[in-house]
Amino acid sequence: MSTLREPLLRVAGLQKLFPIRKGFLKRTVGYVRAVDGVGFHIDEGETLGLVGESGCGKTTTARCILRAIEPTAGEIFMRVSGGSVVEMGRLRRAELRALRREMQMIFQDPFTSLNPRMTLLDLVGEPLLVHGMKSRREREDRVADLLRRVGLRPEYMRRFPHAFSGGERQRIGIARALALHPRLVVADEPVSALDVSVQAQILNLLFDLQADFRLTYLFVAHDLSVVRYISNRVAVMYVGRIVELAETDEIFNAPKHPYTAALLSAVPEPDPRTRSRRIVLQGEVANPASPPPGCYFHPRCPHAIEVCRTQAPAWQEISRGHFVSCHRAYELHLAGVD
Repeated sequence: MSTLREPLLRVAGLQKLFPIRKGFLKRTVGYVRAVDGVGFHIDEGETLGLVGESGCGKTTTARCILRAIEPTAGEIFMRVSGGSVVEMGRLRRAELRALRREMQMIFQDPFTSLNPRMTLLDLVGEPLLVHGMKSRREREDRVADLLRRVGLRPEYMRRFPHAFSGGERQRIGIARALALHPRLVVADEPVSALDVSVQAQILNLLFDLQADFRLTYLFVAHDLSVVRYISNRVAVMYVGRIVELAETDEIFNAPKHPYTAALLSAVPEPDPRTRSRRIVLQGEVANPASPPPGCYFHPRCPHAIEVCRTQAPAWQEISRGHFVSCHRAYELHLAGVD
């Protein structure tokens, strides 16, 4: 359960539209609604898991929060180390660069996120150099300490990324993200490209680093088992919108949105004697360039009624800390995962 903390990050009405251009003059004929009115907060020291199918807008949301791509609309508030709250959309380039020290990203693919022509010293030490640490000796000492923290030997700093396995490369990426002592770390599917045994090692490392560095995580993933292990709260996305958000145990034991229940039914049962309760959704994921009227999920929802086809459901709190966007949230009794 989450304890009472102050929010480190608050997102309201976040939207990202990508234009669709056609013809010789490349005129805009429509928009892909990659992120469509997303809102949530992350308390200091907690981990919020952001889950959903591929293409639902998870990574785009994460990149908008970091201003790696510019959001179309919405507000992103972050409480900086001095205690003041800044609206990141209003920051100029120089102000945003200073704020980069407090928010970093761990990328999904450890093979393509590291420059093959740079040694570990250059890869992990580059953020330090960019932010003013000119002394090479100081950078070497700092990189050596970071490598130890992530389970690598300091003498490896003279080597290149090709000399390391996938799990070791992800450790290098984590060390690089921690170089500037950030407060917020966005982890974009950081274990999805790794073997299962290595995934457990990286997740345990993230736990330890969170305690040591007082980190706050936005953990983007599609593997619900991983999300359940590491997250305090879980937000479920579908076609650019968050459809449910609650404490991790609440989401897994008592989902209130049919899409969440369908995702949970796909989690493998460890007991082979347990009969599968898989919910197979009909149809295709809604097109974000032309979403259906009403609830975006209604064409695939086995519980849809007429109001679902005509009116967008309100975002409502049905119990303490449990939010859902569904017309029938109060009357449905959906199966969770024990």
